[in-house]
Amino acid sequence: MLSKLLIPAIMAILAILFLQLFSSSSTQIPKPVLNDVAYFNFNDSAPIIPVNTKGYKGTTITKNMNEIHFTSATDNDYYRTDTTNRHCFLYVETRVDEFFNDHAKRVPLNLSIVIDRSGSMEGDKIKYAREAAIYIIEQLKPEDRVNIIAYDDKVTLIQASTAVTDKQLLKKKIAAIYPGGSTNLWGGTEKGYEQIKNNFMPGAINRVLLLSDGLANEGLTDEKAITYKVQQYKDKEGITFSSFGLGLDYNENLMTAMAESGTGNYYFIESAANLAGIFSKELNGLMNIAAQNTALKIEVPQGVTVEKVYHVPSTNNGNTLQFNLRDLFSQESKGILLYCRIDNQVNQALTFTSTLSYQATRQKQLETLVNKNIIYPMPSLEKYEFAFNEKVIQQAILNQANENMEKAIAEADMGHYENAQTISDKNNSYLQKNNHYVSGSAELKKLKDEIVSYNAKLVTADTMSVDDIKRMQKSTKEANYKIRTKKH
Repeated sequence: MLSKLLIPAIMAILAILFLQLFSSSSTQIPKPVLNDVAYFNFNDSAPIIPVNTKGYKGTTITKNMNEIHFTSATDNDYYRTDTTNRHCFLYVETRVDEFFNDHAKRVPLNLSIVIDRSGSMEGDKIKYAREAAIYIIEQLKPEDRVNIIAYDDKVTLIQASTAVTDKQLLKKKIAAIYPGGSTNLWGGTEKGYEQIKNNFMPGAINRVLLLSDGLANEGLTDEKAITYKVQQYKDKEGITFSSFGLGLDYNENLMTAMAESGTGNYYFIESAANLAGIFSKELNGLMNIAAQNTALKIEVPQGVTVEKVYHVPSTNNGNTLQFNLRDLFSQESKGILLYCRIDNQVNQALTFTSTLSYQATRQKQLETLVNKNIIYPMPSLEKYEFAFNEKVIQQAILNQANENMEKAIAEADMGHYENAQTISDKNNSYLQKNNHYVSGSAELKKLKDEIVSYNAKLVTADTMSVDDIKRMQKSTKEANYKIRTKKH
């Protein structure tokens, strides 16, 4: 009797289980078939990068116009259609060959020399700052313009914007600059911007040169607000910016961010005796300009979302990104990396259109270069595995490792040396796992050397003097900045 009652119950339970199993299997996402390509990411939020591809037949597009080279590529010519969470990289680069402007073609300069004269500049610092400023005056031509600002807690217009026709008078005014009080860094910088804006020279290089050895402790001091203003002057007024950090006590995070937002250069100058040489390098670079008013526009196809733009300021208008690159100089490279998400429903060819426009110094005319990178739905495992682009993957690894290093440096800034070493060690392991990419890239090898060197210093950071720690941080940040921005 009992068995007769149990049999229907057992059958009912089995039926329910069967229905549940059938229902779940009908809605289950299929497992990826591309299990031969492995991927690696530094942490859960980092972009996923392929590490054991089989071939590098991915397409690279390059357009050339005299000394200007415009290159773009994606990390693969295809995108996966068998998985969710689809991503791709787009890398765009401008590169200028060695280029010299002869005197007849040299682009005029409109410069603002902004000198920190706070009390900490006493002694050799102010002496060498004056010598560096005088050196610049000596190199300028009558068709150039210059203004000179000195600041401590007060901002003084030493020389309003003027054509460089009376060099002796300008040098005499510079020689009379002496140290004073605290540091109104933005007040002095903004005065320089105002002088250039009010005397803007179309077709010239309009740039502010800031020299400081201290922290912004008067007037506007918020780093993000200052950096934003620098970017606005660059984008809206066409005025670029370079910073010169002198000694061990200035805010290198601020000075670096200002230079990157102003598309100029940042220099760490530990010894005041090196100041004139660095100013000379900056000035010589400005004299050999290949293109002006340079703008890059990247149109991203429908169905693609840009999740990350590495390091370069941009504006976003729907599916179009704008990058105001301003000036391109001899032997200079600029690289822009996008990390994009492809919607799960997409299953058609996707076209990324990159447009570079600029005013050529040589031809004195507007030039436009256009690259179209198309990625297709994956046709087969074999084609996908062999269609990667090695350089794009190298740039993805470079940017991620550079970002990781910034995180380690930030921890050390707070005195968290063990945390910094943990991140740095993990970053070194990250590059070791990608060694087949590192070994083929001069940039990655240089970054790896910096990471190894920084690791060795972090081990003894607890026993270092305050000045040695400052020196370690500033030199490492400058090296990381130069690698990130492709500076020589």
